[in-house]
Amino acid sequence: MGRIAVMGRPPQVWDYWRPIGSGIVELGTVRGVDVALPVHFHREDQLTFVLAGRRRFVIAGELCEAGPGEGVHIPAGTPHRSLCGPDEVVCINLYTPPGLHAAPEMVAALARHCRRTGGLEWADLTRIAEDHRLAIGTGVEPLVELTGDEPWDTVGAAARRAGMSREGFSRRFRKQHGVPPHAFQLQDRLNDARLLLRAGEPIAAVAADTGFADQSHLGRCFRRAFGVTPGRYRAG
Repeated sequence: MGRIAVMGRPPQVWDYWRPIGSGIVELGTVRGVDVALPVHFHREDQLTFVLAGRRRFVIAGELCEAGPGEGVHIPAGTPHRSLCGPDEVVCINLYTPPGLHAAPEMVAALARHCRRTGGLEWADLTRIAEDHRLAIGTGVEPLVELTGDEPWDTVGAAARRAGMSREGFSRRFRKQHGVPPHAFQLQDRLNDARLLLRAGEPIAAVAADTGFADQSHLGRCFRRAFGVTPGRYRAG
């Protein structure tokens, strides 16, 4: 892998790579002005490190911003959304197993490396991540369902299983998870799709296995949540 470029890339592009033989599940780059994404969450920890511009997130109702040489850590399972800014942003995303890396120390090491060398190579990124892997992961509390371990098809069915009214269930669920129950369920299916695509499964099969009407339906929802089509994501 070569240097992570700040210039010379098309605008508004998400790209993903899966480094082999490292503790990183996935690497991503984001470049553009219109880089907003709606509320979503990941099953991995996300660390966003900014190379140019400012990256802006809303996490648990709070605005979090990072400029060049700064980073934002979003723990696994944390609903968040990203915002546009006035200028182009260039940043990298690292997706790692929950609680397995010391995020603040990684950001500081990445910043020192960029100041010293004026850039960042993919090999440097994976090395720095490996240097800050914890001997024992801290772990994270999983998203706690209000409905038990069994899957549910509708909000009404989930509310009945929890012994609550639909309205009361939805209010409590949103307070607990930060998103309405139907949005949580959709995002959970999209994360299932992300995992299958990462494993190289055919897109049509992934759509069927994760409960989408067809490949086009999956494509629309996937791109809206993650900024990239299933085909482009799978190719990474």
